[in-house]
Amino acid sequence: MMKENPLPIVAPDICAQDPIADDATATEKARHALGCLNEAVKAKDAGKLEQCFFLQQAYWRDQIALTWHLRTFSSRKTIAAGLLETTVLRGLVGDGFTIEGQAHFIPTLNPGAQCSGRAMLLPSEADEDAENGVKRIAWKIWVLCTWIEQLDLHPEDEALLEASGRQLDTLKTIEMEALIIGGGNSAVATAARLKALGVESVMVERNARPGDNWALRYDCLAFHVMTAFPHMLTKDELAGHVRHYVDTFHLNMITSARITDTRYNKRTKRWTVTVQTPDRQTTVICRHLIQATGFGSQKPYMPPMQCPDLYKGISMHSAGYKNAKELVDKGVKSVLVVGSANTAFDITVDCHAAGLRTTMAVRSPTYLLPVEYMARPEALGAYERLSVEAADRLFQTGPTVVDSAAAQSVIAQMARSEPRRYEKLAATGFPVLDSASPGAVLNHNLLERAGGHYVDVGGTALLADGEVGVKVGEPVEFHEQGLTFSDGSSVGADAVIWCTGYADKNARDTAAEILGGGSGIRNDPAASDAEEEKDKLGPYEIASRIDATWGLDAEGEIRGLAKRQLRIENYWAIGGPANTSRWYSKLLAIQIKAALEGVLPPAYRGTPGRGQ
Repeated sequence: MMKENPLPIVAPDICAQDPIADDATATEKARHALGCLNEAVKAKDAGKLEQCFFLQQAYWRDQIALTWHLRTFSSRKTIAAGLLETTVLRGLVGDGFTIEGQAHFIPTLNPGAQCSGRAMLLPSEADEDAENGVKRIAWKIWVLCTWIEQLDLHPEDEALLEASGRQLDTLKTIEMEALIIGGGNSAVATAARLKALGVESVMVERNARPGDNWALRYDCLAFHVMTAFPHMLTKDELAGHVRHYVDTFHLNMITSARITDTRYNKRTKRWTVTVQTPDRQTTVICRHLIQATGFGSQKPYMPPMQCPDLYKGISMHSAGYKNAKELVDKGVKSVLVVGSANTAFDITVDCHAAGLRTTMAVRSPTYLLPVEYMARPEALGAYERLSVEAADRLFQTGPTVVDSAAAQSVIAQMARSEPRRYEKLAATGFPVLDSASPGAVLNHNLLERAGGHYVDVGGTALLADGEVGVKVGEPVEFHEQGLTFSDGSSVGADAVIWCTGYADKNARDTAAEILGGGSGIRNDPAASDAEEEKDKLGPYEIASRIDATWGLDAEGEIRGLAKRQLRIENYWAIGGPANTSRWYSKLLAIQIKAALEGVLPPAYRGTPGRGQ
C-alpha cells in the first residue's frame, strides 16, 4: 500500500513562498482551511469541498465519529461525497470543525508538510488571483482524522470502576450485558471501558489467574519496547499489572474456564454461552460477545518435515519452551533454534547464557530494528514526552498508509546514519534487512505479517561475534542427529526449538474451537418449540459468519478490529499491542453502549463518488 501511495513531495520553492514560522501562524492556516471546509459542508457544495483537499493525495480517516464505523477514504472526490453524506446522516450542526487551543507546526522529512492537530496541511499553488494575476499559496488539507471522544448521553465515569464486582462463584446462570472471551490486556481494558460506561461484563479466562497468558510463557520473555529507558518490561511484571488492574477496578472474571458451547439466537439477539470450570458449569446469557483471545497466538505452527521419527533428540515449538535450564537438566548440550524473529532471538540468548552450543537457522531475510530507534522521541519515545492519551491519539488516529510511511522515513534516516551497523553480522551469512532496506516496513510486520522482525536489544551481537552459529536455509528433513536443509547440508543438535510462529493469523481460524467446537447446533430436548432451534447458530455457524480479523483491508484499516461484523450481530473482536488495545477498546465500548441505549446508527459502509 505504501508503494502505491508514497508520501507527497512539495517543492521547496512553494514552501518558501508562504513559510510557517510558529504555532500562531500554523493556527491561522488551520483555521482558514477548516473554515473553508465548514462553508462547503454547510452549503453542501461537493465541488467546493473537493477544493479544500490537497490535489495529489488526500485522506479522511473516521473512527465512529461520522461513519459509526472504522473507515479511511482517499481521493478528494470520495472524501467530499462521504463528508456530505455522513454529516447529513449524523446531523452535524453548529460550527462544524473547530480548533481547540493552538495548531502546531511540526516539520517533517518531506519539505512543506505540516501538522495541525489531526488535520495535516500541505501548501499548494492556488488559482490565479483574479485582480492581479498573481498565484498565491493555499494550504490544503492532506489528512483529516475524526474520531469520537465520548457519548454525550453517557461519558466515561471512572467513579464507576470503584463499584464492587459480582459474586459469581455459586451462580449457575449469569445474565450480563457483555461476555468477553479472554483475560489478557485487551480483555481487561475492554471490561474496564465498559464498566466506566455503566455496562456490566464478565471475562472468561482459560488460565487460573489474570495475566497468566504472559506469566506462563518462557521465563526470559521481556518486551522489546522500553517503557522508561533503559528498562524493558518483563512478562512477570506485565502479568502483575494485569492482575492489579482486575483487582483495582473490581472486574468480573471466571478463571480456569473453557467454553463448551455457544449459541446465538438470531430472533432474540441473545448469546447463550456454557462455561465449564473444574467445579461447576455456568450458563452466561448476554447481548454482546467479545473475542479477546489474541491474534497469531493460539495454534503453534510447525513446518512439515520429512522423517520426524528418525530424530533422537528433543523437538519442540517455542510455545512449549520454558527455559534453557530444563534442557540442560535433560542432558542437552547443543540447540538448533529455527527462526530469526523476536522469540527466536530471546531463546537463542537464553540458551547461550546457559552454556549450550547454539545455532540459529535463518530461513529468510529478517528485519532488524535497534531498540534505541524505537526509544527516540520521534518514535515510541513520544510516550515519554507526551501524556499517554496524547501519544495514543498521535499513533492511533492517522491513516495507516501515511503513518507507516512517515514512521519508516524517520527510522530509515536513523539507519542511513550508521550504514555499517550490521556489516559484521551480514558477513556471517545472516540475511539482514535494516530500516534503510527497500520494502522493510515495521507496520507491515506488525499489522500484516503479525511478526517476522527482531527489535534488537543486543542479541545480534552474539551472532556477529561468532558466539552463536548461523545456518541460512530451509530445513526439510530430520535425521537421527538433527536437520537436513534444502541445499543438502545438515546441522546436528540435541534439541531443535521451532520459533516459527502461529498458524492462526485470523480470529476466524480459532473461533469455532474457542466457542465450544462441535458440529453445529445440538438438539435441545427441552426446547418447547422446534422452530425456536432454527433461529439459533452454533460454534461453526457463528465462526463461518465472522469477518476476517487482523491484517489490513483495502482502506488500510485493521480487519475486524473493534467494528461491527457484516454477517452476524453483536459479535466483536479486540486485540493487539497495549496502545492499540487502549484505543480500540474505547471505540468498541462506545459502540456497545450506544447499541444498548438504542442510539447506535447503521454503520456507513458505502464508498460514494469513487474516482480521483
